[in-house]
Amino acid sequence: MSPPNNQLTSLSKLFLDLKAELKAVSGETRVSVDNCVNRILSQDIFSKYDNPPFDNSAIDGFALNEGPTETIDNFSLLDGLVKPGCNANVALQKNEGIKILTGAPIPSGTTRIIFKENTKEQDQKIYFVQNDVKENNIRLQGEDFKKGDLLYRKGNQIRITDLPTLIGSGNSSIPIFKPLKVGLITTGNELKSNIESQSSSSSIFDTNFVPLNRVLKSWGHSVVSIGSVGDNLYRLRDKIHDNLERVNVFVTTGGVSTGKEDFVAKFLNREAQVINWRIAIKPGRPFIFAKLKNKYVFGLPGNPVAAFICALIILRPSLGRIGGEKSWFKPFSFKTKANFVKHKKSGRSEFLRAKLNPEEGFVSIYPFEGSGRLSSLSWSNGIIKLNDGEQKIEKGDLIDFIPYQSFF
Repeated sequence: MSPPNNQLTSLSKLFLDLKAELKAVSGETRVSVDNCVNRILSQDIFSKYDNPPFDNSAIDGFALNEGPTETIDNFSLLDGLVKPGCNANVALQKNEGIKILTGAPIPSGTTRIIFKENTKEQDQKIYFVQNDVKENNIRLQGEDFKKGDLLYRKGNQIRITDLPTLIGSGNSSIPIFKPLKVGLITTGNELKSNIESQSSSSSIFDTNFVPLNRVLKSWGHSVVSIGSVGDNLYRLRDKIHDNLERVNVFVTTGGVSTGKEDFVAKFLNREAQVINWRIAIKPGRPFIFAKLKNKYVFGLPGNPVAAFICALIILRPSLGRIGGEKSWFKPFSFKTKANFVKHKKSGRSEFLRAKLNPEEGFVSIYPFEGSGRLSSLSWSNGIIKLNDGEQKIEKGDLIDFIPYQSFF
């Protein structure tokens, strides 16, 4: 049931309810490795090959055959060069060496490989000219991972940095949960979608649809563009019911407060199971979460800053869970010094648009808190979260900074 108008749900309670309610809804499919970034694994991934697949040289230098207590300072240099991509058709005898390049297979009999710059060549001999660190410089077969090793667990999201391991392990086809189909709807009679025409005195550009569309796609979801429905309860109802079978989840903007023409809230309270409504956060208090038949509906505020922040904080982990992500997403954050003074009363969590100055090692906050200030998003490069307890921040205090990049 929805909370009374004078009662707000804490962010921590919202997250507990979301974790308890949300279940993965997507089926499975397979994609090529070059199309798997941001997708969520539907099965564990194992290595099909050893990496490295054979013993190979870690440096350019000389492969030597020497005993463990050898004190000789010169070795007989064999003709030839062992190169990557070629078989090492040579067997080194005691006190023999041969030139070798990085990545080349190790000749039989090699005990270690030495840097070229530590030696000189003269009369088919290799001489040490400076102190030699006794490292073997050999990459052993399977020292990174072996055939059959578990690489990634079901429910993990694939990152760009995972591609070399997937390719190197022989996984060219990746099992994933099908991307969520997210129905995106904006509301408001004042919205003007055509950004090439001059807005009238009573209309504004729709600054929510395009950014949210890009954000959702960057998280690996498929967006079903339902468009804007203005402020019309019956048109909103028709659009949602007409698309119930096309989407896995709906995301709306606007119309979620308690006003006369907040039709998203009115529709959901009439026809859906409202699980949470009105959250103790700033910006984003009007946020609503409901279930209509077997489809989830996330109603974001209409103010663009509030919609964007709620998308990062609430939608990112929620859609990840619905799409099959095993762990509840938590953005990366780190401590840095405050370059501002802030006194926050208890009772709600606040997310401040912030700019980190890495050269000077401090973070500043945007001087105005209004959710309609579009320029605050481009000015900032992250956010600061203040928990719901009372908090007073002075200049120089250590605070948690969350870069925007950590959400993508």
